[in-house]
Order: sequence, then structure tokens, then C-alpha cells
Amino acid sequence: MRRLALPLLALFAAGCLDLDFDPPHLIKEARIIGLRPEPPEAQFGEDVVFTTLIVDETGADLSEAPDVELRWTVCVSLAAIIRGAGLGAGSELDDDCREGGEDLIRLDTEGLPPNAARLPGAEVLAVVAQLMMPGPGGPMPEPVPGLEPGLIDSLLVVIAEVGVPLSVRLEVYRQGEQILVGFKRFAITMRADPTTNPPPPRFSLDGAFVSARDGDDPTLCVPEGDALSVEAGAEVALDPDDDEEAWLETYPVFNFDGVVQENEESAYYSWFVTAGSVADDITQRPNDDTTWTAPEEPGTYPLWVVVRDGHLGMSWCRVDVVVR
Repeated sequence: MRRLALPLLALFAAGCLDLDFDPPHLIKEARIIGLRPEPPEAQFGEDVVFTTLIVDETGADLSEAPDVELRWTVCVSLAAIIRGAGLGAGSELDDDCREGGEDLIRLDTEGLPPNAARLPGAEVLAVVAQLMMPGPGGPMPEPVPGLEPGLIDSLLVVIAEVGVPLSVRLEVYRQGEQILVGFKRFAITMRADPTTNPPPPRFSLDGAFVSARDGDDPTLCVPEGDALSVEAGAEVALDPDDDEEAWLETYPVFNFDGVVQENEESAYYSWFVTAGSVADDITQRPNDDTTWTAPEEPGTYPLWVVVRDGHLGMSWCRVDVVVR
């Protein structure tokens, strides 16, 4: 392996390898560009609804395609919760999260849009119930084999004061063949003030604002004024709304000394297009604006912004821009 590395580096340096990688903002094939839990921090017993944004080079929503199937799973086991709490070293537990395994939960999609699925809160509650102390006069829970003494107390402290991250897995199949896999963290907690997702986006294109906050669809940005149109090849300024302080939150974490401290969220903006180019794939204040160079060919083109809070939350919207 080492003998191959130097010749390859030499070829890169000499420009002899013509590797044409598409920039992250340019959608040239099927991509998962958003996966949002609602809520991002769920209290025990609360359902979590996951929504995804899957698009291709045409701008189509692939979750609505008749030959596309979405399969959602979460590994919900005591072992997964202990690992998520950072206490895995104190446990000899394992889980069965293989396909068909007893700890792998296939999420419910009944009554939801094609891009969504639900994790029933009762599934997580049943796992954690193994750890809970009984009420007055109630029977003591059976001891859980494989747990070191004191681990249960530590785990309950983490759940109560911070929360435990878990992960949802999304597999996308087209005509029976897997084409995409995505993961997203969410958390379960007993805190009275869990964090929330960012609001639907609002941003401007060359000073003209579009927003997803006032319409029926929180993922569709519509012009607040006249319809959007730009000249072919124009450099279009993209600038998020400066209202971040109104929705950014704090959340507790354990530091290296084992003491709970408050961390602050920070807004990140990921930009995606099917044509043209964006100067910065991801922006963050104080330089959260960027520029989209519109395509040379007239037409109507989609543009997406995905907002992340640097913790667990996410929102997004799409706007269609006429290039003339």
C-alpha cells in the first residue's frame, strides 16, 4: 500500500489524473440531502416522526416515485441506549439489530406522507422500563445481566440531565435495488425543555426574500413579493435571514470532567442546485451569505437550502427560480 501511495501522489501533483469530482452542492444523481426528526429530542414515551428530502438531477422528489421504496429502521435496545450515553465500557450487553432481529424496529408509515415514518414512543419506553425503580409497594425489576453495579444509576442521570442519542437508518430502494443509505441522530431525554428544530427557512436572492414560514408547506419557499427571475449566467446573492438568535438554543452536555455544561447551537446553511454553481457549499455566520451563478440555459431551476443547528435539529425548503 505504501509503495502505491507515492506514485499516486506524484500523478496528482503532475495533473496526470483527471478526476472530475462534482461539488457537494451540485445534484447530479439521487441524493439524500435532508433527514429531520420531529422532535429532535423526544421525551420518553413521545413519538418521533422522521421526514426526508431525497432528490435527483431533475429536481424530482424521489420519495413520490412509484418505483421507489423507503425502509426506515431504528436499533432500540438497552445496549444501544447505553452506548449512546457513552457508557458502553461498563456493559457486556449486546443487541440483535440484524435484519429481522428483535431489537431492530421497522418504523410505521401508515397515514404519513411518502417521505415520512414514525417511531412509536412506546417502543423506547418499553426498553428503558427495565431500568426504572418501582413505585411504592411495586415489585422490584429483574436485574439485567451484563450490567456493572452503578451503571444503571449513571445511565439514568445521563438520560435525565442530558439525553441519549440514537440513530435512524433510511434505506432507499429503486425497483428493488438499494440505491441510497442515510443516517440521522436524534435523542431521547427526560428533560423538561428539550431542544426543537429550526423554523422553516427564510432567505433572500439578490435582496428579494422567499420564505417557507407562512404557507401550507413548511418545505416550500415562496416569494414574499414578485415572482423570482434572474438573468442567465447572473451571479445571484443568497443570504439567510438574520433572525438566528430568535431560534438558536442551548443544550446540556457532560464535559471531560463529568460536569454538565451548556453548549450553544450554531446555524449552518447547506445550499443545493441542479444547475449553475454555488460559491460556498455550506455557510455560517458571520459569513453566511454566498453566491449562485445561474445556469446559461433559460428555464426554471430548483434551489434548496438545508438549515442545521449544529446539534440535532434541521429544516429545509425549495424555491424554483426562473432563469431568462
